[in-house]
Amino acid sequence: MRKFAFIFIIYAAFISLGLPDSLLGVAWPEMVGEYHVAYSAAGIISMTISICTVIASLQTARITRTMGTGKLVLGSVLLTAIGLIGFAFTQNFYLLILAALPLGLGAGAIDTSLNDYVAVNLKPHHMNWLHAFWGVGATMGPMIMGVVLNNHYSWRNGYMIIGGIQLMLVIILFFSLPLWKQNKQKASKESDDRTTSFGTVIKQKGVFYALLSFFFYVGLEGIIFLWGSSYLIEVKSLSVGTASFIVSLFFASLTIGRMISGFITFWLSNQKLLLYSEIALLLGIFIVAFGAGSVLFAGFVLMGLGCAAIYPTMMNETPRRFGERNSSSIIGFQVALGSVGIMVLPPFIGVIFQRFTMSLFPVFLLVFAFILLGATLVIDKGRTATNA
Repeated sequence: MRKFAFIFIIYAAFISLGLPDSLLGVAWPEMVGEYHVAYSAAGIISMTISICTVIASLQTARITRTMGTGKLVLGSVLLTAIGLIGFAFTQNFYLLILAALPLGLGAGAIDTSLNDYVAVNLKPHHMNWLHAFWGVGATMGPMIMGVVLNNHYSWRNGYMIIGGIQLMLVIILFFSLPLWKQNKQKASKESDDRTTSFGTVIKQKGVFYALLSFFFYVGLEGIIFLWGSSYLIEVKSLSVGTASFIVSLFFASLTIGRMISGFITFWLSNQKLLLYSEIALLLGIFIVAFGAGSVLFAGFVLMGLGCAAIYPTMMNETPRRFGERNSSSIIGFQVALGSVGIMVLPPFIGVIFQRFTMSLFPVFLLVFAFILLGATLVIDKGRTATNA
């Protein structure tokens, strides 16, 4: 029973990670009028959160060795609560940027520490279900904000509600600290700053390709999030409502796919699941590129199902690919490179779309997906050669 309660707390913490992720996009049309800034100023807030996520991800391994995963997660969720409540009360745009700091720092630490803990200590199906619960949070956040706005309340109430949920989780995490001690982390305590520095870790065989995978995968996901609807409207001539619905199917299939993938890991190895997922992603992109009408629904669903297991499986494979000794640091670098990917690639590709044509949308997805597949094959080949 205690084991079940402990796993439930880990899942709940990842729901809390997803809750704020889509709030800004939903609330910004209401927020921008109050702060009297350009519509594009949302990018400043988003980039601030992303930069802080990168910083926290790179420092998590060191902090975890000092205070342990349980206390780190507790403190990180508290930081996100402070950031969200700060958003609710802030009357000045520059103070809004200040409130984004703890939000990004808390998110980066939660993401890295829990991914490492689950990868080292729990079975592969838990990693897929963990990220499925992130999808639950990412879905709930906009729904809560949508209900608030549709009932003609201020967007600030939405941030207060989400911040209040985070504070309730802080209380639960505080009382659950003894469970973290009973389920003590197996990750090695022998590694130090010298053996987990970027310069040292990047020299390990296959790590470069793993980091490359996270950069392009998370960037690819961000491109679908940001430009999927525009591609369907401008290139495939669909209505705004239909395009939005099709992209929402991608989110839904991503979350449901992670639930299903958790069960698949009972009889399929991580290596095969990752390979089949990347092939499914490529097939989905081909359908989106050459399909029309209702076929596009299937294309986005297949892309979502293909993406579903990729991120959690790559995370779960980290200790097995590179050993438990440095897994915490490598996972921190992976989360950081993923954050850089989603921060850099979608806006950069957007400039190319604006300069040339939106028809290049599936071309870039194909290029990034093939890079991802190639990196996976190289890592697996190197791993097989090492074990031979």
